[in-house]
Amino acid sequence: MFVRPTLAGPRVRLVLSNQYGLEPLRLESVHVALRAGAVAIDPATDREVRFGGVASVSIPPERTATSDAVALAVDGQREVAVSLYFLERSGAISWHLQGAHHTFVSAAGNQTAARTFEPALTTRSLYFLTALHVDAAADATLVAAFGDSITDGAGATVDQERSWPARLAQRLAARGGKPVGVLNAGLSGNRLLNDDYGPRGLQRFERDVLAQRGVVAVIILEGINDIGRSGQGSQQVDAARIIGAYQQLIQRARAKGLKVYGGTLTPMSPHAYFTPENEAKREAVNQWIRGGGGFDAVIDFEAALRDPATPDAMPPELTVDGLHPNDLGYERMANAIDLHLSE
Repeated sequence: MFVRPTLAGPRVRLVLSNQYGLEPLRLESVHVALRAGAVAIDPATDREVRFGGVASVSIPPERTATSDAVALAVDGQREVAVSLYFLERSGAISWHLQGAHHTFVSAAGNQTAARTFEPALTTRSLYFLTALHVDAAADATLVAAFGDSITDGAGATVDQERSWPARLAQRLAARGGKPVGVLNAGLSGNRLLNDDYGPRGLQRFERDVLAQRGVVAVIILEGINDIGRSGQGSQQVDAARIIGAYQQLIQRARAKGLKVYGGTLTPMSPHAYFTPENEAKREAVNQWIRGGGGFDAVIDFEAALRDPATPDAMPPELTVDGLHPNDLGYERMANAIDLHLSE
């Protein structure tokens, strides 16, 4: 698996999860290295990862394990390869369905230290890997991007760091000064109010944002799936319920001393989510975000993407399906963010 940290530092730590497992998860070998292209790693940077001084680790169900510090210098520019080896079947998988990079699964045998191998399976998922922590500079901080597939980067070119959080990280790095990284807490398919693809946003906010060390601000862009998949009874969602969820997240973030920025919901016509009723909900939510005074600042993603001739849609050159932006659309979203908000 490949991840790109957005901060530089001399050491990293891994957090591995068995949160959704039903049995203990045993990893026989874990390695990290810098990527050298395609499936290959730079063997000079290959490092064995230990947990409490031991090379293998067993993680009980519903728990995570944080590794010892690994002396691997990262610069925020190169991807880190994380390799896992299991002697036996893992059981239920704790995973992130759609990552920003390709993941390569080998045939049988321990390939964690191999320079390269012939993949038996290629996916875009992350398995068991919850976080890669960097021992960054003492004054380094993080901005969390909290949302759904539009934050996760669905529609962006794989392996090219083209999502709006990745583009934001690039802008912050180019600016220089005090290091500011971006934590992408986007989860494709996620909803604020109901469990679906992962726990509801109101629940996972604690784990994915508030509990993360170094986060000083959060950008919230979530709610379009609540509108598009609104159902009956407890599954029925209107603008007032989404606004109520925002108010809860704002209150919880401020209690932790975080700045909270609201992103307007982006256009969705002619995607299947679009109906006149759903569009009215989206517009009502955006009206509150812009004028409700709830957020510390507003990032107008909708204005960055909407078609002036058809405001409920994006121009075809900015989207892959009417709902998700493409590389150019994500670049426009990142450019709509005032970098002073990270200060």
